[in-house]
Amino acid sequence: MHINSLRLKELRVARQWSQEQLANLSGLNLRTIQRLESGAKISTESLRALAAVFEVPADSLLVGDSTPSQPALEAMREGVLRGLDFTGVTPRADFWWFALAVVMVLAFAQLFADAVGPLPLQIVSLVVLLPWIAACTRRLRDAGLNPWWQAISLAPVGGILVLLYLLTYPTKAKEPVDAASV
Repeated sequence: MHINSLRLKELRVARQWSQEQLANLSGLNLRTIQRLESGAKISTESLRALAAVFEVPADSLLVGDSTPSQPALEAMREGVLRGLDFTGVTPRADFWWFALAVVMVLAFAQLFADAVGPLPLQIVSLVVLLPWIAACTRRLRDAGLNPWWQAISLAPVGGILVLLYLLTYPTKAKEPVDAASV
């Protein structure tokens, strides 16, 4: 865990405490306070001690987004907006968040279809087909693979498993451009 060193210093200065006073109040070593204000990692015990001294939630002292669900929702939204875009790439995490959204939509359609008949599920399946193929195309391109690998999903049973495995490949690093060849 990384502490937000600027926030820690702001809280300390706002109370007009020196680093030594903060160390005494929190029960931490002076050197620990100095390291934390320079951006070092923090242990759970030290985080709890500082949160108690400043009377703030422990999470507010950490670096990072306070709403972890926001990137997931943004990735799902982006997948829907780029539904018919077969160009570019989609990072691995964004693709899997979009895949989760597709699975949830299909699950709700199945529940609805159980109540009123198969037509809603069939319609929803057709609606998500092209965005799914587009997302797979962008994801395979991001992994450095040819998008035509999606055709392997037409093979019975094993084809889908192979495609899902290929979709888990990490992003392929871009090769550095040689200035002499440009």
